[in-house]
Amino acid sequence: MINDDIRLLALERFKSLDVATDSEFQEFVQMASSVCNAPIALLTLVEEEVQWLKVTKGTDVKQMPTKTSFCRYTIQSDEVLVVPDAREDERFANSPIVAGEPHVRFYAGTPLITREGQRIGTLCVIDVEPHTLTENQQMMLKMLGQQAIGVMDFRISVELLEARKLEVEHQREIIKKAQMTQRSFFESAPNFHVLLGKSGEVLDFNKVACDFIKKVHGAELERGSMMLKFIAPEFVNKFIRGFNLAVTGEQAFEEGSTDYGSHGIIYWEASFETARDANNEIVGISYIIRDVTDRKTREHKILDQNQSLLKIAHLQAHEFRAPLTTITGMMDLIRAEDYQAPKEYFELLENAVKNLDGKIREVVDNVDNIVLEGTEVYKA
Repeated sequence: MINDDIRLLALERFKSLDVATDSEFQEFVQMASSVCNAPIALLTLVEEEVQWLKVTKGTDVKQMPTKTSFCRYTIQSDEVLVVPDAREDERFANSPIVAGEPHVRFYAGTPLITREGQRIGTLCVIDVEPHTLTENQQMMLKMLGQQAIGVMDFRISVELLEARKLEVEHQREIIKKAQMTQRSFFESAPNFHVLLGKSGEVLDFNKVACDFIKKVHGAELERGSMMLKFIAPEFVNKFIRGFNLAVTGEQAFEEGSTDYGSHGIIYWEASFETARDANNEIVGISYIIRDVTDRKTREHKILDQNQSLLKIAHLQAHEFRAPLTTITGMMDLIRAEDYQAPKEYFELLENAVKNLDGKIREVVDNVDNIVLEGTEVYKA
């Protein structure tokens, strides 16, 4: 019962997928019909009570009760189910679709198995005349089913990727607005804030500045101290440039990162603003440092996610076409041989299927990584 609940949860992901009018899925059922020489072909999703006929050939029916379907037996195994004559099979002989219209006689179906191993539906063929399938036909039907669920899995991954992309863009907008707000109200924020004289001496400071100097430098920040002695060597030139601009009445802004050893790397933004007295005379420099480590960490993760998005886009645009072209070409050759083609044809087709499956798995794995990394961004 638990396993069936897991299967139904997996199926829910695919129910909303619009495949009915998709030409690629229409080709799968067309090829299944042609390969198996059967007039009816279906791509179905099997729920507990209802079987949904998502893509069809030879019928307009869109759903049917699961309890009367052949496919409920197909999803009990990983192998192709072949019923040569339903009248002679006790599982189906009394079924209303066998005893009555449309008088089904022949059925063959292969389960659609997700990459997590859940059988969510079938690719199947039906005939009102009894017959059977050769081993080659069964193999072809199974490969078509694998291709169909592979493409379905890929489409779901792309939808998830698009949703994640929108979330990433939303997060970037939040970050952008936060930056604007931060820049507008930085003076009232609990930032490192020191008032410097025109020679660079400390005139006053807040508790955040005092605690930081004590923590990182092991020293007391005192009035009259020269601020330059607390500046990291790699930031000295930027500090002097910003300070000199502020002394002339211009606002300056610098940003960067500093490695404080055991205290870790801190990303910061530093602003230098002119401080004036009541007569508008320059009396010093307001030196403010904001710790933006969390924001920068999120931005780096977003950049990494964008690189993954570009990789996936490249795979989708360039590397899926070759195996799909090979599969289509080999199907044409096999069909031309009346499905009695040499073994080499099937080996080539199998290799193309494995190649496409590898590409799909690569995309899905990239999407999974993006989802996990995106979750960490929001937790940060």
